[in-house]
Amino acid sequence: MFVLIADRHDLFRQGVITLLGELNSSGVKIRETDSFPGLLELLKLEPFDLIVASLNILQEAGLYSLNNIRLDHPDIPILVVADNPTLKTTEELRNCNVNGIISKSASKANYTNALNTILLGGTHLPPSPTKKQLEDTTGRFIFTGTLTHRQEEVLFLISDGKSNKEIATDLRLSEGTVKVHVTAIFKALNVKNRTQAMLLAQKNKQELPPS
Repeated sequence: MFVLIADRHDLFRQGVITLLGELNSSGVKIRETDSFPGLLELLKLEPFDLIVASLNILQEAGLYSLNNIRLDHPDIPILVVADNPTLKTTEELRNCNVNGIISKSASKANYTNALNTILLGGTHLPPSPTKKQLEDTTGRFIFTGTLTHRQEEVLFLISDGKSNKEIATDLRLSEGTVKVHVTAIFKALNVKNRTQAMLLAQKNKQELPPS
């Protein structure tokens, strides 16, 4: 079995490698990358039986690039690892014909089930949301269990390019309180700086309804 793993974190890639080794006693050949260009380059060089790729990497060039991968490699199963995708992003991934979507924090048993199902030709996908569910997400993010309501408000303003001082004025908070929220947001979304948080927010942002 020949597997391509695309994720920014060495420990996560190693964990997937260990799990795949447990699933396939006959041996697994692995190629790793921590970027979208690296993923594309490896796909040009060798055939793969499975791609395990993080959503953050796939979003580097926009999810439309995933469609191109699917067109060029229609027979390779793809498992997308996503921290906190919105319902809209989940639907976009389904439309790109990925074979599975799993939370990065899922249990070992869930990963085992997802990988086994996909390698046997099945899919590991959440139910498709209803139109009402999609409409109900307007004006907020779906970072379920990760961000508080106030942190989501701060993230929306970060996505607009506002400084901590401007956010403090808009939300009637002290700059110190905003800084605490920003630090918590970086940790929760696994980003290193304001630019990364802004890009992630802009990819998942929907317009707020009129007040």
